[in-house]
Amino acid sequence: GWVLDFVSSAQARTGRMHRIRSMRALLAFLAAVPASSLHSTPPPRRRASRLHATEWQAALDDIDGDAWRDLRRELYGAPDAAPPSTLKRFETYCENRRKSLEEEVLEDLGGRRLLECQQNYPDLEATPIWDVTTEAWRWLDPILAQTEKMRDEVRRRATTFRESKWVDTYGRDGAYDSGWGMVDITPQAFPAVARALRGAPLAPRRRCIARQRADRSIHAHSDRVPWALTCHITLEGRGHMVVDGERLDWTPGEATVCDTTFFHSAHNEHPSEDVYLVHLD
Repeated sequence: GWVLDFVSSAQARTGRMHRIRSMRALLAFLAAVPASSLHSTPPPRRRASRLHATEWQAALDDIDGDAWRDLRRELYGAPDAAPPSTLKRFETYCENRRKSLEEEVLEDLGGRRLLECQQNYPDLEATPIWDVTTEAWRWLDPILAQTEKMRDEVRRRATTFRESKWVDTYGRDGAYDSGWGMVDITPQAFPAVARALRGAPLAPRRRCIARQRADRSIHAHSDRVPWALTCHITLEGRGHMVVDGERLDWTPGEATVCDTTFFHSAHNEHPSEDVYLVHLD
C-alpha cells in the first residue's frame, strides 16, 4: 500500500523525497505486474474544501502542487515531462487521485459493482469469482497443504476477535450484528500460519484470521476497492458467500477468491458451529 500511501500523502513536505525514492524502486513492478494482482489499501485522502480558499487551504494546495511536480521530476526527469508508455496506467491512477473526492463512487456493470473513484486503477479485470484451479493460483497449493497445522494453531490461539456493529447502507436501517470478527496474523500471534504464508506472492492490505459466528450473516454490500481481490482459506466450519448472485461455498481445506467490488454477502447458517478462515486481501 505504500505507493498509494505516497500519492495520498502529498500534503506533507517532511519525508516526501524519501517516498519518491522508494517509489522509483517499485516502478518496474507497476509496469509489469498483471492487472489482477494489484493489492493494497490507501489511507483516506484529505477531503477537498468547498469553501472559499483561505491562507491555510492555499498553503496546502501549494504543497500538493510541489509534491506532484517533485514526483514527476524524480520519475520522469522534469516536472512537466510525459510518463513512459509503460506507466500510462499508473499516471491515469494518479490523475484519479488528484481529481476525485473521498465520497465519489462509480456504479459499474449496470450497478453490479461499486467503485471508489479515487481508488480506481485503470483496466483491471472485473471477475466476480476467480477459478483457483488454474495455473495462476498454484501458489495456494503449499498453503492449503498446511491447513491442519493452521487449524490446530487457530483453535489454541484465536481467542479474541474484534467485532463491531455493521451499518447497512444498502436498504436496511441502522446497525446490525453480523457475527464477523478478525484478528491479525503476526509471527508472534500465529507462527504456523505466518510460516505457511511466507513466500506467497501477496501484497495484502490485510492478513487475518476471520470468524463468521454461527447463525449470523453479513448483508449484501460492496467493498468498493477494485485493486484488491479477497482470498479465503477455510480452516473449520462450513458457510458460504453470495457474490454477484452466485453462491461460493466455504469448505474446510479449500480456497476461494472473489472480487468484493461486486455486491456480496456472507453466511453461516449452522445453529452452533462458527466458521474460521484465513482472510487475505
